[in-house]
Amino acid sequence: MIAAISLPPTPGDVVIGILALLAACLVTSVSLFLGRRTRNWLHGVTALGGLLIAAGVVGQRVAAGGARVGPWDAGIAVPVVGLHLDPVTAAGVIVALGGVTVTLLVERVPREGETRRPLLHRPLEDDDAV
Repeated sequence: MIAAISLPPTPGDVVIGILALLAACLVTSVSLFLGRRTRNWLHGVTALGGLLIAAGVVGQRVAAGGARVGPWDAGIAVPVVGLHLDPVTAAGVIVALGGVTVTLLVERVPREGETRRPLLHRPLEDDDAV
């Protein structure tokens, strides 16, 4: 039994990881903003996918050849780009794309002339109880 040995990342891996983490955080924040603005809970599925992508990128390690790998080390290789996705990141991509697809298929389109009810915030003066 050989324990998984973690290899140090190359500078290219670090840049790709940073860009993937920024993209995952952007997907999560935009979907949460749209979910709050449109009051559509299906945007939460996309946000969950973005969180899974971020968790997969942060937890990913590269195992040495011949070592037994765990759930964070195993994964699939993306042939064209030359990336290796762990199962958490791959699940996050699938959930995020599924959330976007379901949201676009189910979201109600307003009729012509119909406006959405705006989000109303309380005035700040209401919080000042004197």
